[in-house]
Amino acid sequence: MSAETRKVLDMLAEGKITSADAERLLDKLAAAPDSNGTNGNESAATAPATPHKKYLRVRMERPGGDEVNVRVPLSFVRSGVKLGTLLPPKVMEKMQMEGIDPKIFSQHADEVLDNLHVDMDTKSGKRVRVFCE
Repeated sequence: MSAETRKVLDMLAEGKITSADAERLLDKLAAAPDSNGTNGNESAATAPATPHKKYLRVRMERPGGDEVNVRVPLSFVRSGVKLGTLLPPKVMEKMQMEGIDPKIFSQHADEVLDNLHVDMDTKSGKRVRVFCE
């Protein structure tokens, strides 16, 4: 994580900026070229094989009922995951007692989000999809 990204997350955690401001700043940092002339997310030698995913999409369809269609910017999701590592020690201990390691999420967030795809049909006719686009 770059120093600039850490600074944005710290400002968000301290309440100095809103989540919308943090998202905007993180998007600009991701798009800004670094000293090698590439953007911060890829090296000069390799380009991503797949298009850059920008949103987490959650869709629930229910025949004859309400539908849910939520699209959350991945930069916001990643910020929240990274903020999870700043939890107070007592909260971290409680989570670990429940079998949850918050540091795992932040260490592997990009890999998990890039490969996330849930497609489920229930017996009652609901269809739930969670994916990144």
